[in-house]
Amino acid sequence: MPAVATKQLNHDFAEARNLAERSFELLIAHRIAPTPQHYAVAYLYAAGTHEELRATIDQRLQSGRSLDAFLFSDLHERFVAIDPYRNLRGVGGNLQQLVESLAQSVGEAGAGAAEFGRELEASLGHLDDLDANSDAQAIEQVVVRLVDATRSAVQHNDKLQQQLQTTLEETEALRGELEQQRRAALLDPLTGLLNRRALDAQLDELMAVDSGAPLSVLMVDIDHFKRINDTYGHALGDAVIRNVADVIRKCIRGADRAVRYGGEEFLVLLPHTGEEGAAQVAENIRSRIQSLRLVRKRDNFMLEPFTASLGVATRLREDTRESLLQRADVALYASKGGGRNRVTLGNAPAP
Repeated sequence: MPAVATKQLNHDFAEARNLAERSFELLIAHRIAPTPQHYAVAYLYAAGTHEELRATIDQRLQSGRSLDAFLFSDLHERFVAIDPYRNLRGVGGNLQQLVESLAQSVGEAGAGAAEFGRELEASLGHLDDLDANSDAQAIEQVVVRLVDATRSAVQHNDKLQQQLQTTLEETEALRGELEQQRRAALLDPLTGLLNRRALDAQLDELMAVDSGAPLSVLMVDIDHFKRINDTYGHALGDAVIRNVADVIRKCIRGADRAVRYGGEEFLVLLPHTGEEGAAQVAENIRSRIQSLRLVRKRDNFMLEPFTASLGVATRLREDTRESLLQRADVALYASKGGGRNRVTLGNAPAP
């Protein structure tokens, strides 16, 4: 994850104060809490020092969509923060210690084998020096040396086997921890769906497949979600998002992928699915969301029914990932503009 490295933030007091005021104005205008993470993103946007971050926010504003805390948290994680990787670095440090311990054990085993070889060679030399007139005590001394050397070699081997078994167990534990960290870095904590980082990898992989293979994308946006948050509070707003995520999860197959794309936006990747099949999946999601009836357990309060709008785009041979997502986005906003709670097919190339 790249930290901010595009330009140095060497601002004098007056310039920094001006940027700070503009940053707070941006956050307040969009009702985004001025946390340190959100402020850092707003400041970089105001300063214009990170082109990709600024382009992402500008594109969001130009499309008529409001900014939200989810977007700012995502931008902070993608372009500013490096903390999510500290756990992975810790795993790497443990793995290095494990490798060093194993190397030491192997080195000790090698030294023990070499010592056994020298003792064996010396004992055999003593045997060669003995003749028929040698007494039993001399022969016994040679045999004792061989037995001692063999016992020492066996002990070294037993120790190595124990160390290797311990190393194997620790390796398995580290592998599990690393896999857990990797998965956590690709999941949205609220819904358990994939996050934007995972989407990038998944979509790149699917786009690399032969362009003749069917691939469709759904964009899902909860209608009037800001009103839900403002009326019922963020706790119920989060419950709405989780339930919509569950609906999407239940409507897709094993090869399909669901992503939390924005605060109240979702994206579904449908490999091996043409336009007709994708439209059916989208309609199924829309109707199930419309049928949701959420009740708050502590007081049996029933939330008013809500809906979602969807856009569908199926890959054309000339599509790039950007053009495919853009057509799905255009279709989504056609659904919004057409009255919401509907599915629109984006089957024409975006202008």
